[in-house]
Amino acid sequence: MTGRRTVVALTLTLMVLSALVFGACASAKPVTTMAHAPKGRIEFRTLTLSASAFWSGVKIGQPVTISGELMWPKGDGRVPVVVLSHGGGGVTGTEDTWSAQLRSLGVAVFVVDSFAGRGIKQFPPETQLSRAGQVYDVYQALALLATHPRIDAGRIALMGASRGGGLSILAAMTRSLKAQAPGNLEFCAYLALYPAITATFDYGQLANRPIRLFTGTLDEGIPITTVRGFAEKQRMAGTDVKLFEYAGAHHAFDNPNLRTPFIVRGAAIPFTVAYHPQAHAKIKKDMKDTLAEVFGKQ
Repeated sequence: MTGRRTVVALTLTLMVLSALVFGACASAKPVTTMAHAPKGRIEFRTLTLSASAFWSGVKIGQPVTISGELMWPKGDGRVPVVVLSHGGGGVTGTEDTWSAQLRSLGVAVFVVDSFAGRGIKQFPPETQLSRAGQVYDVYQALALLATHPRIDAGRIALMGASRGGGLSILAAMTRSLKAQAPGNLEFCAYLALYPAITATFDYGQLANRPIRLFTGTLDEGIPITTVRGFAEKQRMAGTDVKLFEYAGAHHAFDNPNLRTPFIVRGAAIPFTVAYHPQAHAKIKKDMKDTLAEVFGKQ
């Protein structure tokens, strides 16, 4: 009888705890400031804008609530932060790997999920979520992070891979900053891993901030020739741009979950994704040195 009472008591306790947790989650509201020093999963409001609306400076679009995961390094002091924007497949092992790596360097990380709140699984067409319009998400994240008491507002960098890398470049465009940048805020650096850029698009002038590109020489989705051409054109225009190349590396070479290569066919152009241990080790060192450089300038 005593055993049965114990089981009943434990069951009731678990039910109460579940209700409390569910209630806390259900009552969570999108934040408009981080002055109360939140951490973990944070919901915030943004807009779904077409590319033309975004670059026209329009702030009237379909409102939506998305989320980001704010993770901290060890310690309690003020720290720099990297905003991570995911690729076309959504938040994957790439973001998890970099979150751990960056926090080990004493950097906070805010992983912005632009897909889940919009009901997107992967590779959305421009009509569902434009690449330019998605920049509005990270601009909103920048504005919120700048209000956090533990974050050094002058040392907030933007980083992304693949679609997220292309987004980092779009966010660095002077045209984008003039149209939608929040107040006087700007990312202190733009870090793009195997960025989804095109040779035919006119990116115009980029921000007067460090632009750093990291890509593999065997990338089929975004050929190295395209990235080299982009970097050279920007360098000739006076942009502070550097290109780091990784010999023999394919797309997503920094994702340890991709040790067995396969071809992605959901994107516009099929391409191989494959982990490359040597290239991953090198990019970790390059990124450590890059962050020391860009955060040290502020």
